[in-house]
Amino acid sequence: MSRRRQRRKRHDDSTSDTGTDVTDIADLAITTSRNDSSRRSSESSRRRKNNSTPEAIEEIVNETFFLKHEQNRPFLTKKRVVFTAGIIFGLTIAWLMGQRTTEISNYISLAFSDLDFASILPANILVDELLGNITMFLKPNITLLEDKEFYPALDMLERGVKSHFPVVLVPGIVSTGLESWSTSNCSRPYFRKRMWGTTTMFRAVLLDKECWIETMRLDPDTGLDPPNFKLRSAQGLDAADYLFPGYWVWGKLIQNFAAIGYDNNNMHLAAYDWRLSFYNLEVRDQYFSKLKATLELAKKVDGKKSVIVSHSMGGLVTLYFFKWVESPTGGNGGPNWVNDYVEAFVNIGGPLLGLPKALSALLSGEMRDTVELGAFGIYVLERFFSKLERADLFRTWGGLSSMLPKGGEEIWGNEFQAPDDSDDTQGTYGSMLTMRSLIKKKENPSESSDIVKVRNHTCKSGVHFLQKHTPNRFSEMLTRNYSFGVVTDEEQMQEIKEDRTKWTNVLESQLPNAPDMKIYCLYGYGKETERKYYYAREQLEDEDDDDDDDVEDENQEKRKRFRDKLGGFLRNVFIDSSVSSDKDPKIKSGVHNGEGDGTVPLLSLGYMCVKGWKNPLYNPAGIKVITREFQHQVGPPLDLRGGENTADHVDILGNYELTKDILKIASGSVNDLEDRITSAIREFAAKVKL
Repeated sequence: MSRRRQRRKRHDDSTSDTGTDVTDIADLAITTSRNDSSRRSSESSRRRKNNSTPEAIEEIVNETFFLKHEQNRPFLTKKRVVFTAGIIFGLTIAWLMGQRTTEISNYISLAFSDLDFASILPANILVDELLGNITMFLKPNITLLEDKEFYPALDMLERGVKSHFPVVLVPGIVSTGLESWSTSNCSRPYFRKRMWGTTTMFRAVLLDKECWIETMRLDPDTGLDPPNFKLRSAQGLDAADYLFPGYWVWGKLIQNFAAIGYDNNNMHLAAYDWRLSFYNLEVRDQYFSKLKATLELAKKVDGKKSVIVSHSMGGLVTLYFFKWVESPTGGNGGPNWVNDYVEAFVNIGGPLLGLPKALSALLSGEMRDTVELGAFGIYVLERFFSKLERADLFRTWGGLSSMLPKGGEEIWGNEFQAPDDSDDTQGTYGSMLTMRSLIKKKENPSESSDIVKVRNHTCKSGVHFLQKHTPNRFSEMLTRNYSFGVVTDEEQMQEIKEDRTKWTNVLESQLPNAPDMKIYCLYGYGKETERKYYYAREQLEDEDDDDDDDVEDENQEKRKRFRDKLGGFLRNVFIDSSVSSDKDPKIKSGVHNGEGDGTVPLLSLGYMCVKGWKNPLYNPAGIKVITREFQHQVGPPLDLRGGENTADHVDILGNYELTKDILKIASGSVNDLEDRITSAIREFAAKVKL
């Protein structure tokens, strides 16, 4: 039987069962559709007149039941009502996401927020990328916003401010894109793509995490490229203008420089691989030799000295360069080279004395960003990118270790007091790590004894604890590259002047012989900043507590081998997120916050600028140091970067007043730039006795 006959028989059977004529049903459909919609009525009528085939009749039958059903549906469930409500609901959700993007993104990008030692990788990057198209139309007056990108430069241009000195930009940690040059193993698909920066990074981390980690690691013994993997910093102004689409780092400053006449002929970005120790920057990439050549060429072409503008760790890199270029074992430029080629050094948010955040990151792979995620957030983060994995990766990055706190108890305080303690501070910031040890029974480790030991670690003993509880090769890397002490007399300073490990510490080295150069310290304050941590630790009853000073005994080497076997990490040491205080609201989730720019404590930002470099021991040439502070102000709720008055560690690069100061320095219009100090840094500095 043909398909047409089968369908005809099926319709005949259905009509005979119901006792209803097909023509009557068609007429009913036409009548119903007229009542519901004139369009459906005319369409059904045409079908009835022009099509008498069973297929047409079957379609009319189906439409009839649909129309009956639609007519009898409750009003709130009708399609047009649901569709309209869906549009309203979607717009509301998009608006709420724009309002609360920062909080939502803490969960989306939790695997990356912990890498933010200079706050360069905020939690909202991924959400900006994913939601940008949704929320863009919610932003008012896009044309006006785009015009503001070139201010204050356009206003200053009208007043005669224009480019003058060549400018060299030195970025901070994690702000330069790193691209893969590997052609073997899993990294081949990523050749010439950025494994740090751009959305390629997110794709690699989410879909190929193991390959991404292996690519980002450095060799833990040499601190250089591991076998078969090679990353190099991107070059040019776009190496650090935008780390991700829509997330500017140096982008706003570059736009303002361009507005007064700068381009890539008289403005250079000295990008570098921020994972490398400062010494290895020259060994592998000849970074300081290239920087020296750039400054020499700029003077040859323009006939003027250059202005160096650094941000965050870039300030430490610049100070190291000043010592390297003078030294006969380095650039061999002689004692007057810096004075001859550098007009001014602008230090934006430089962690001159380090930051506690680096200590916690290297010790346990944790910081405030990770412990404040809440129980669910921490669980997700640990499943995806655990603190063991993070700490192991971080310790291969020699550049990160340059930001460990320097100056010991003389700067950061002791168990009883710290220079930046306030009247309402509970305890003292001087105990940078408070370690609570829960003693486990050796016979049954699952049971705990009644013994709880508490040990307070100052800055000095905290760094010592880090070295003793990490692999020997990490401790040796620190010893080869860095120094964390204090020099207090001229004779000792001269003895160590050619020791490159001291060049990384402003308290063990001197500023260059450059009396004509000026130093500008520009930084923010007014944001809660990590200053101290409360740790928890589990250990067995008879486990050696080797927190004290080195003790040479027959078990020492055995303990070292045991730590290396475990990866050199105390797996049972972690920030105690249960610690909070009603008396001191700055103690939250095991972190005691202090004053700073959200990443670097005020003591590290300002001490050398307002006091340390006023001492001839550290500034023998008498270089003029000008300090200008910017107090943080909360911006508009829809501005994810804090607005033009933010003083956040990274977002300050878009601060309106700071941009004006930098443009004045670069253009030579600095007559009105003098100290502007409104924080308590002078009071803090006065309590430091060297």
